[in-house]
Amino acid sequence: MKRVAVALAFAGLLAGPASAQWTRIDQVPVADVFSVFTKGDTIAAASDSTVFVSTDAGATWTTSATVAPGVTMVEAVRMHKGRLYAGTFGQGVFVSSDRGASWQAFNQGLVGGFADSQLRVMDLLARGDTLFAATAGSGPWIRNLAAGGWSHYGNVLEPAQASQMEALAASDTRLLACAGGNGDDYHRDRGDPDWTFDYLFGHVAAGLAAQSGIWTGSSWLVGTNIGVFHSASGESPWTYTDFGLHPTFFSSFALRDGVVFTSFANGEGTGIEFSVDDGTTWEVLDRLPATFTYEIAASGNTLYGGRVDGLWRRSIANVSVPPSSAANLGFSIAGPHPIHDEARFRVELPVAGHVRIEVFDLAGRREPGGIDETLPAGPNDVGWSTASLAPGMYVARLDAGGRNAAIRFVRLR
Repeated sequence: MKRVAVALAFAGLLAGPASAQWTRIDQVPVADVFSVFTKGDTIAAASDSTVFVSTDAGATWTTSATVAPGVTMVEAVRMHKGRLYAGTFGQGVFVSSDRGASWQAFNQGLVGGFADSQLRVMDLLARGDTLFAATAGSGPWIRNLAAGGWSHYGNVLEPAQASQMEALAASDTRLLACAGGNGDDYHRDRGDPDWTFDYLFGHVAAGLAAQSGIWTGSSWLVGTNIGVFHSASGESPWTYTDFGLHPTFFSSFALRDGVVFTSFANGEGTGIEFSVDDGTTWEVLDRLPATFTYEIAASGNTLYGGRVDGLWRRSIANVSVPPSSAANLGFSIAGPHPIHDEARFRVELPVAGHVRIEVFDLAGRREPGGIDETLPAGPNDVGWSTASLAPGMYVARLDAGGRNAAIRFVRLR
């Protein structure tokens, strides 16, 4: 398994200096911490066979009982509605109603994957009364927490050779699956019959693998083995940021008060950057040579890192969104829709500034032309000729002072 190989590879590199910004949590052993989850003042961190839980913002910690005999890797940990869930690599999902003092198997219906790959749980996602699982080899699974067992969730990923999943992300209406290894990603809206396939670069990119994802509230971000991709709509067109540290073995995201953090790790160490504009631009927070981080999570003004040498934390109190960047940006269709020979866009700016609007087809190809203007603060209506467009669905992308938004529209004859 990849994480075992990574842990062994880095065992001899940890003599390098750690950043003075980070301190290790002594109550958690110096060993792999594969997953970190935060919700309010509750923090949970998963190791080989146990989970460490704090309910007082990291002041004190308790160690769970062993999740199950023979478990050697807890890949995902989640706290939801007072219950603690652990996704293991090889034995499926377990649940605890007493913060890890005891565990029960939660695998009813989780059967049928090739070589029992449905039990290799890489990520868990809770939304309302539903729990989703991403597996390494058997694709996505779903379970209603009120009643019933697990069922396989969709039939698209396996034929696309994307049943090897790393993560799931969600907004209020959309799921994003980080799966595959050809530059592909998959999304599924509420009510959709199955997953929709998309390319991060707009075309096949052999070896490009999605590893993590997050919805910031207005944009989607996907962490990959070569950097981060950004999309306001959660589908093409995506924009790419290369942090210069690749191939990345693991990447993750954390969100705190409008600031999004990303970590990426490979044989050189860990890089951590932050963005105050939903992932459009990034600034360096830390470079940690000879230090390997699996996952980060934020709680209040503290950033936690699950690493090959335990659980670490640092203050992020001085990282915030400038007031001007936090102001609302509006982008919508102003005229009749569907449209014919002209699209009317409504652009609402918090302050006067330069804007650019580009139009893409659903394959991510940019259409000729565009809008490139300086507009005053407040609502503005601008027009763009669509006479040259074939009938169909398109994505309009707004760039306003480094902030982005995107909308779909349909062009009729």
